[in-house]
Amino acid sequence: MLALGTDVFECAVAVQDTAGSALPHKGYANARLAFEGAQNLLVLATHEEYEAAGALAWVYFESKDANWRASAEERKNPAGPHLTEGQWLEQRISQIANVWDSNAKGKGRLLLDALARVRGERKKRPDNWLHENMAARQHRAYTVFALSGAGRSLAATAELNEQTYHALCRVTHARPRFDSFAIIRDQARGIIRVDVLPRNFDQARYAVTTCTTLSVREAVAALRWQRTGTV
Repeated sequence: MLALGTDVFECAVAVQDTAGSALPHKGYANARLAFEGAQNLLVLATHEEYEAAGALAWVYFESKDANWRASAEERKNPAGPHLTEGQWLEQRISQIANVWDSNAKGKGRLLLDALARVRGERKKRPDNWLHENMAARQHRAYTVFALSGAGRSLAATAELNEQTYHALCRVTHARPRFDSFAIIRDQARGIIRVDVLPRNFDQARYAVTTCTTLSVREAVAALRWQRTGTV
């Protein structure tokens, strides 16, 4: 969780720097990374099986890197031994499992079980470490916080987060850029919505900073929850 939190906070710094430049809309890429990191933190911190979920998330992300890391090892040591993607991942998980066992006997099994699950579900969709709707899981995290007495959970958070993420994905892929999205606060109806607008640098600056500020708050809440059980 600390690594995910660090990524969110570093992205926030990058967004702040970019938002103050002449090209604030280029902060969307880091705003998206911060959003994804905070979402994963919320889901992980409030998961009903935290230890197993943490092992699963870590193995899943390691599996995504296995191919290029095995290739990098081969380039670094051309004399061998040359490991396949699967062999590299097995070796990596085995090493860390031994470290876990040396600190807490039996905990290494969590990683081995996670590896089996990652391999068994590698074709399952959606492609995330839970293979579940992360916006729905994120909404569950808000509900968990609310039940603890930390404010209240809004009913439409899953829909809003899905809209926000789709908008962030849209503006962070290579394409002709003639417009941008905005986070609109409709005070009259008491709702927040996402809309597509002509390119507006002030609006882009507001959108990336608002979105990232929320992600930072979520990351802090998730880290505090995992450590203290409060937000």
